[in-house]
Amino acid sequence: MSNNIKSINKHTSWYLLIAIAVLIPSLANAQFYSSDFSDNSRYHAPAITISGPPDIIFPVEGVVNFGDDFGDGRSGGRLHEANDLMAPQMTPILAARGGRVTFAPTTEPSYGYMLSVAGDDGYKYNYLHINNDTPGTDDGQGGLQYAYAPGISQGVSVVQGQHIAWVGDSGNAEVTATHLHFEIRLQDDTAINPYQYLNAALEIYNYDIAATTAASPSINFDKGLTVNTGLTVYCEAGALIRIPENSSVYYCGADGKRYVFPNAKTYATWYSDFSSVQTISLEEMSKIMLGGNVTYRPGVKLVKIQSDPHVYAVDLNGTLRLMITPAIAEKYYGANWNKNVEDIPDTFFTNYKTGDPVTN
Repeated sequence: MSNNIKSINKHTSWYLLIAIAVLIPSLANAQFYSSDFSDNSRYHAPAITISGPPDIIFPVEGVVNFGDDFGDGRSGGRLHEANDLMAPQMTPILAARGGRVTFAPTTEPSYGYMLSVAGDDGYKYNYLHINNDTPGTDDGQGGLQYAYAPGISQGVSVVQGQHIAWVGDSGNAEVTATHLHFEIRLQDDTAINPYQYLNAALEIYNYDIAATTAASPSINFDKGLTVNTGLTVYCEAGALIRIPENSSVYYCGADGKRYVFPNAKTYATWYSDFSSVQTISLEEMSKIMLGGNVTYRPGVKLVKIQSDPHVYAVDLNGTLRLMITPAIAEKYYGANWNKNVEDIPDTFFTNYKTGDPVTN
């Protein structure tokens, strides 16, 4: 393991900036796949043309230590063709990319339990040293129930972020700390260094509540509303307005249009009371073009759709980001995160769009 160790909680954004720039050199310097689990027993998935660098989520849940140990020497003159992601036993392993499981041995091989996934982006993703112990022990007797997640077997399809296995120390990792040996390979089995893509994943798939909320000081900022010089303005930008005949409250956008709060819960994420709401006549209101609905202020609440059990964080301009596990929701919103979840009626779901999941 390299001394260049870091926590996933540390800032790594500059790796994201160079990810594409260094793709070609990293392929040129890649080592060829020569491990003894390369055989003909795998379930072969259709080849997909690679069109860009790997776009992955981080494959281990929670806090993980890892370094750029790709190419380090190993016994027998071998080179390390992966990054080792150090994490506690039974930490969930997630599918870095969706695709089809092409190899999932049901009897533990000498190199330990592993999964190989033919990614839907054309790359191959290998996950090694999957757990083989009874939880809390190092007995080597855990079997498949503590190796792969329920429903995972050779030939099944998985989606990005899906729980597929648990971290362990099977195979030749029995003498080391528990970790995931994570590989990315081309279709000819050439290994490429995952390090830059892992670091990029940490930036993309994190969620900063404070920064997200600060980026939306007003609905104008959240929606990116700007002055529309071609529209006659009938209300002051940022004003809250209503008519006597109806309790609905509107926000007057910088573009001169009015945006309605769908309900009191949405309003409460932006304002603490109604003291700033101005009452105007129906005639005045009718002159102001309707622009759409206001969405939840980013970072304030978790939300779910009434017909969907999944829980989402809200990002800029109504972008919903799936909290892939309760542990992830707890990490950001605390032990009582479930008390911070509010339902969005199905009829208002079209006001939102889906973004990247939160996986770290």
